[in-house]
Amino acid sequence: MTNAIITISREYGSGGKKIGQIVAERLGIPFYDKQLIEETAKEAGLSEDVVRESEEKLGNGVFYNFALGAIYGVAYPEKPKMKDLPTAERIFLAQKKIIEELAAKGPCVIVGRCADYILKDKK
Repeated sequence: MTNAIITISREYGSGGKKIGQIVAERLGIPFYDKQLIEETAKEAGLSEDVVRESEEKLGNGVFYNFALGAIYGVAYPEKPKMKDLPTAERIFLAQKKIIEELAAKGPCVIVGRCADYILKDKK
């Protein structure tokens, strides 16, 4: 298999997680969903509970705003340090880094977390 990265955007109750698990199993490639919470917490210097609660409160709409460039520009003319960012932005940037690293490792299925947008320029 080539370096196929499959991203699945989903809403609560849509079955995206189950579909992702089935696809990953049939293709024999890694599946990533909730385990990204632990990795994000480590990268952002936050607890897993904070990351989990933030994801539940904010939803993908807020993360998409960050992905579209709302982090830098007017609010932050210069790239700030991770520890100086608000929690939601720290979480998004940490998840973005992890998703890019997972995609660079090889084929996988990633559910949610704006992975489709984060990897949109990846061949």
